[in-house]
Amino acid sequence: MSCIGCDRVAAIKAGRNADFVAELSESYVTLADEQAYRGYCILYVKDHQEDLAALSFERQGRLWDDVARVAAALRRELSPERINYACLGNMLRHVHWHVTPRYTDDPEPQHPIWVRPLAERRLALPGAERQELVKKIRKALG
Repeated sequence: MSCIGCDRVAAIKAGRNADFVAELSESYVTLADEQAYRGYCILYVKDHQEDLAALSFERQGRLWDDVARVAAALRRELSPERINYACLGNMLRHVHWHVTPRYTDDPEPQHPIWVRPLAERRLALPGAERQELVKKIRKALG
């Protein structure tokens, strides 16, 4: 069965993912397709795993360190009011984390981003602006 997460990881390894930000200990960081929440990133675990609990505690710890590093970089570079974290697995069965900056002008500040209509969340940044954001986050991650 095809896995979108594995497809994204393969594209990163082949140098074909323009949204690739960084390789960390247990994950690959990408800028999310949707940028209604500027800086929204997704971290894909490097190998196909379908359940976070199936990872050893050591791997879970390293993966959480990756998530925390991305959050710290977003906080330094973009100054969000808050950062949300989610590891769901309902639609994509490849372990991945959503790291979502939330800002003072957030139209739904007390709800998960997914309550907003998809059409509102599907904000795409122009290519040059998107690549500048990727570079900024990459630099902040060191």
